[in-house]
Amino acid sequence: MDKRVKWVLFGVMAAFQVGALAWMIRDHEQVLEDGRVYRFRTAPIDPRDPFRGEYVVLNFEAEQGRWPLKDGEGNTGTTQAYGVLGLDSAGYAVITTLLMEGPPEEDHLVVTFMTWGGDTVDRIALPFDRYYMQEGDGAVTEKLLQTQWIESEPTPPLPAHAVVRVLNGQAVVEDLVIDGRPVKAWLEEYNAKSAVPTVSY
Repeated sequence: MDKRVKWVLFGVMAAFQVGALAWMIRDHEQVLEDGRVYRFRTAPIDPRDPFRGEYVVLNFEAEQGRWPLKDGEGNTGTTQAYGVLGLDSAGYAVITTLLMEGPPEEDHLVVTFMTWGGDTVDRIALPFDRYYMQEGDGAVTEKLLQTQWIESEPTPPLPAHAVVRVLNGQAVVEDLVIDGRPVKAWLEEYNAKSAVPTVSY
């Protein structure tokens, strides 16, 4: 193959990759700017991904529930569905309905679940589960959310929720709030004192 043709093909491929990345960033920014805010109750843990940096893995209360399936929708295996979003009595996000056809007009997310031929689903997976942080911050965040021991008695971990923007079925985790305070505020306090912030009950 002629060298000029090779360089042209290389340029086309590079331009395609850059364009795809720019499109993904644009979509991400549009969701952050125009997406509706939902609060998902969550409790993170602290794994580390050497290829993507440090993050906390988020487990959501909204992933557990009981959703009925119509005949034929409970085939064995992994299934995708549109999870219609709603709010509970405290204003936190819940999945009210699973729809196999769509997308619906209401705010929704594409969720996955496993079925074994039953007529209900009791656990789904949301399309987001990570909140990325700077190196070292994940371990501090995990400590904030661990069970606290006061005079040899365990106390529940601090309540936490993720602030998620949703637009046209796409979602971006915008913030992590622990006991009513953004995680960044906790981390600023930690960095100032060089110790895990004191938790008051």
